[in-house]
Amino acid sequence: MSVSRIGFWSVVISYVCWGFMPLYTRQFTDVSLLEFFAHRIIWSAALLIVMMLFQAKLRHLFENLNFKRIGLYFFSGSLVASNWYLFVWGILRGDITEASLGYFINPLVSVVLGVIILREKLRIPQMISILIVAIGVGLLGFAYGKFPWLAISLGTTFGLYGLFRKMGDLNALEALTLEMILLLPFMIVIVAYLYLHQQLIFGTEGLLINLKLMSIGAITAIPLLFFIYGVQRISMTTLGIVQYLGPTLQFMSGIVFFHEIIDSHRLIGYSTVWFGLVIFALEGVLYSRRTHYEQLRAVMMD
Repeated sequence: MSVSRIGFWSVVISYVCWGFMPLYTRQFTDVSLLEFFAHRIIWSAALLIVMMLFQAKLRHLFENLNFKRIGLYFFSGSLVASNWYLFVWGILRGDITEASLGYFINPLVSVVLGVIILREKLRIPQMISILIVAIGVGLLGFAYGKFPWLAISLGTTFGLYGLFRKMGDLNALEALTLEMILLLPFMIVIVAYLYLHQQLIFGTEGLLINLKLMSIGAITAIPLLFFIYGVQRISMTTLGIVQYLGPTLQFMSGIVFFHEIIDSHRLIGYSTVWFGLVIFALEGVLYSRRTHYEQLRAVMMD
């Protein structure tokens, strides 16, 4: 099997895991959201530290720390942690389809952030797709009777996370490990607070629930590692298509497994958003191919 094919399936595995994350998360209804959130960070950090130690890279990571790097990755870590918290909160509330919308629109949010912060220019098809998606979000707000702030918040926090990660100079594994380490003290404070108020489930309800809570770290970190491995071995065009697999599975999970209601008004809103996303994805594929062809032609003419 070729390297690119291995990379492709690695990315697919990561998005399938993220797509079915609601099914896993809903197994923890007896655990408070705050405790679930804390364990996710703590055990992710533990697994990543072990991996860094195994690769003999942890010491090098600490030796090259400075205030700028700490500040940048603390902020990016806070963004991804906020995204995780909001996502689980949405699942436990029964808003899985709205949560999936956040990851549908995330690529467009990233483009908008690039325009606002990095002064990048939009191509006309991108402008059209963003306008259509904005109309779709407005229709969903009307259908739900409220602004879909959960979806917007998820798309924005993850878009900002990607933006700040681009500003960093560490590789993916090092950066993720540092982010989790920097968040650890706050998670320990949360666990201590829950313990003092007799609200901590870990260590009080038996071995099985302890193992389930510890498994959150693996469920969080392993798909990320598959993604990190795969994304370095496939084209951005391929990634642009595959990235919609995760939110599609989340959306279907909400309907099939949790029986969320999608009436005709909501369906019109989602269909409008998806139409805009199709334009966005197809334009990205065509633009990438045209750019590649022009670069290849320029090399051949030299």
